[in-house]
Amino acid sequence: MHETQRRYSPSVAEERRRLVGQIATVMEASSVIRDPNSRQLLLQELGHALGGTLGYRELGLLRPQIVELVTVCVDRPGGLRCLVECLELLEPGSEQTITLLRLADEWQVAELFSDHDIPWLRSLLSTLEVTAELRRFVAQTRATPAPPWCETAWQLFAHLASANAHSEVPPWLPLLDRLATAVPQASLDQMRQLVAQLAKDWGVTDQLDASQPSPPTPTGTAYLVIQFEKYGGDDDTYIMSHWYQWASPVWQPIRGEDRHVPYTELEAAVDQVINETERRWADQAGAVTIEFVLPWQLINEPVDTWRKELHSRMPSPLTTEYPLVIRSLERIRASQWHRVWRSRWRDLADRDSERKLVRCAASHHADVQLEATLKRENAIVVLVLSESPTADSVGERQLLVALRSGVPAIVWHRNSPSKEDLCQTVASMVGDRASGSGLTDLPNRAARLRQLAWSEDPERLDQHIGHGFVILFDDPDRQPGGAISADGDRRKVFA
Repeated sequence: MHETQRRYSPSVAEERRRLVGQIATVMEASSVIRDPNSRQLLLQELGHALGGTLGYRELGLLRPQIVELVTVCVDRPGGLRCLVECLELLEPGSEQTITLLRLADEWQVAELFSDHDIPWLRSLLSTLEVTAELRRFVAQTRATPAPPWCETAWQLFAHLASANAHSEVPPWLPLLDRLATAVPQASLDQMRQLVAQLAKDWGVTDQLDASQPSPPTPTGTAYLVIQFEKYGGDDDTYIMSHWYQWASPVWQPIRGEDRHVPYTELEAAVDQVINETERRWADQAGAVTIEFVLPWQLINEPVDTWRKELHSRMPSPLTTEYPLVIRSLERIRASQWHRVWRSRWRDLADRDSERKLVRCAASHHADVQLEATLKRENAIVVLVLSESPTADSVGERQLLVALRSGVPAIVWHRNSPSKEDLCQTVASMVGDRASGSGLTDLPNRAARLRQLAWSEDPERLDQHIGHGFVILFDDPDRQPGGAISADGDRRKVFA
């Protein structure tokens, strides 16, 4: 609603002037705004986004011109957010963009709570940091993680206030209710009164308690997913991406910062990411699984032999601490393979012990013969390759057939032990249902096999089947696409 059609209380009017001034100051430092040609392109994109002319006056001085533009946008529903998104298109990931996202959220607070005198709340919540527990609370309340650039409770509250509410109770209200126990004692009564008044005004007093998520279980499986992808035509450099999520029934991981890493430094880069993630989860208790999403060039890379804490006096193998599996980047990207992949994945839940779930490929079975077998025996969910999938080998062709046939679990051995021993080991893992969930527990059973191998005599390491044991384990419902990046950028992972 335009300002001439609406009366603001003195405190809200002051908040409006503050935000317009801060937004103008941030935009004034933008290289896009300061360059006349880039500024015209911004205005063109903004006009398209808002669906018409801006009604915008060209002024001679830059600062008044910016204030005029911001005023035009804030007086249109969603206009300020459109302005920030158009600026982000031309200046992605900049410090100004992140600051403007926060200020756009604050403007929504001013609009949403224009009938409430709450400027004091900004000063109070700005002193509270967003903890890991608070992030989990928000993710459970709205089934979507908060962006990493929400660093204070005020920024988190403002972000929720600007988001669309999909439930009867707006997501910012349970947050305020939770924060009431974290504010200083002197502000406790004022905070509780505000929560009660807002719940009454929104007509959700009875629903507020019911909307609170149940506390998270103390244990569960968290995931750290690390992906490598070739960097252009550079044969030696990979784009390393990673996602992380603590145990949650809803798969919505947070994306970390991408890195460009030479092949010879991949292990060290992984060590750095693991240390960063462990520090982030320092207050948690539970299991962590590491998944490597590998391109075809690295599919047989010995990531299970990589170590953590490389700079310490005694680095330790990742496999002694974490269940570790690999995944196929090609399959995740090949959407034409996903239907059959999902169909076989559903068979993992079938406990019928009479069904043949494991197929051990024969050394002469590749290409058409193996593909026909897998299509005929569509209950097979685990394939054991006859040999390691090195370049131009039978094992490589068997792996490709298994991927496009939707087999979710594929096993091979890098050191070529007896094929009969490998098949028997995998069959025992799948068949032993008493101590776990059979097929779905394969990553944990592989981890125990590797730990057993490392616990034996160091002089006989190569003789244990746990060394060189590789498991590709792909859950189609847990793909790291479309996640939120650590720098606040929402990016589509796979084209």
